[in-house]
Amino acid sequence: VAITIPSQGMVQAARRSQLAAEVAGKIISVSHKFENGGTFSAGEVILEIDSADYVSAVAQAEASIADAEASLANEKAKAEQARRDWKRLGRGGSPSELALRVPQIKSATTRIAAASASIEKATRDLQKTKVTAPYPCTVSRTSTELGSYLAPGAPIAEVFQTTPFEIRLPVSVDELSFLKKDTFGNPTGMVELTADAGADSRTWQAEIVRTEGEIDRTSRSFHIVAQIKTPPDSKDILLQPGLFASAKIEGTSFPGIVKVPFPAFLDLKRVVLVDSASTLKFREVTILRREGDTVLVSDGLNENDQICLTELPGMIEGTKVKIRGQLETKN
Repeated sequence: VAITIPSQGMVQAARRSQLAAEVAGKIISVSHKFENGGTFSAGEVILEIDSADYVSAVAQAEASIADAEASLANEKAKAEQARRDWKRLGRGGSPSELALRVPQIKSATTRIAAASASIEKATRDLQKTKVTAPYPCTVSRTSTELGSYLAPGAPIAEVFQTTPFEIRLPVSVDELSFLKKDTFGNPTGMVELTADAGADSRTWQAEIVRTEGEIDRTSRSFHIVAQIKTPPDSKDILLQPGLFASAKIEGTSFPGIVKVPFPAFLDLKRVVLVDSASTLKFREVTILRREGDTVLVSDGLNENDQICLTELPGMIEGTKVKIRGQLETKN
């Protein structure tokens, strides 16, 4: 018997992000898709901030690095001239660092490094005037509009990853032994999801990708997360974050299992059999699990055992019974 574990949960996006401005400025253009429900591919421009100040900053940084490089070249030339003058005058020993303009060269070199860092920052700021989608996403809420002025950190929009979607499924700790597991002991396997839309019932396949790593002490359950498999070009309007779906989790298969109706049990451990002498006999069995009105028995029953399915008042072991369909024919 392949065990199926029932559960239910809410479809949700695998990622959800709050986009915010990284630089200040006025919004000069927005995409025509910049609205609730608009979809963007990764790297697609969502809106643009006025870049005039940042273009100017790049130009100023480039001018600064050019000045610093010219200053360094000038100081190196002066240092070389000082070295030649020292030799020409025939002075003994080595010239001092000040005479060779070592501090001035170091200062010019540092200014080049600072100017290089400034131009890198100015270039990054210029690139940040175009706000792009971080991944294939759908806009769930916008927070600004064309013509608005944005300060650094001002919210722009909330977006969620378009695909794949995920679903959180609670599973009782008592069901843990029935889940399939990989070589590291983590739950694995497929999940069948079902959701109803009026008279239409839709089904999707999902794959277990992880657990949430903690147990709810109140309900004694933990959550597994399954990733919903959909084709890249799927346009299923029903499959959206917030959809409630029931789930059937594919569990482990167990050999040698007998499915016994619950009324055949005398109590939680014993079933009522009818032996070869047509008398009632009680036998203790090992129960794997209960599924609705059916009990899965893993041990205690043998082939050709006859189980009594009739609920008799005051059952006593050894009571003679007649089996329906095997009543003696009167002469």
